[in-house]
Amino acid sequence: MRKNTKEEIIQTTALLIQEKGYVGTGLKEIIEQSGAPRGSIYYHFPDGKEQIALEAVKWTKEAVISFIQEELTKHDDALTAIQAFVLDSADRFEENRYFVGVPISALILETSSTSEKLRKSCEEAFEAWSQEFMKKLQANGYETETAQKLGTLINTMIQGALVTALASKHAASLRTIAEVLPLIFIQPEQQ
Repeated sequence: MRKNTKEEIIQTTALLIQEKGYVGTGLKEIIEQSGAPRGSIYYHFPDGKEQIALEAVKWTKEAVISFIQEELTKHDDALTAIQAFVLDSADRFEENRYFVGVPISALILETSSTSEKLRKSCEEAFEAWSQEFMKKLQANGYETETAQKLGTLINTMIQGALVTALASKHAASLRTIAEVLPLIFIQPEQQ
């Protein structure tokens, strides 16, 4: 099924931001790479590059939510499911087949002081991903407050490990998270 022009622009922008960053991605390049007519950019995104980037963040957020949900359903136990998710992420990183989309951590570092809209959009993505881990923990008997704290901690560790993996060009930091997760998990009956 062929993507419509708007989807093509959004996904092309996500890929370009992944490769070149927000500042390094220009409208001309988005038009060329997406194959979209120049007029369609301004038709679909009258507010320009920032609006396209906001949609690319939203697209990335939703795609990652689906991916997290799919991966976490492979195991009933929350700890096992989250460890498997992190190890799968490490494998994907090392095989150069990690998720394609806007690198939210990099985008927030690049734009947090210049675009409140992008900052807020990135914050919403991080919160949504943390919520997916929280839901898995709640389904395993964790109280809401504990599940929320652990969900935030898990997502924060993963995001930090991804940045470290990009810097080191290997996924040891992700594998370390999977290894130490049992040390930070409080069993539901111990809450």
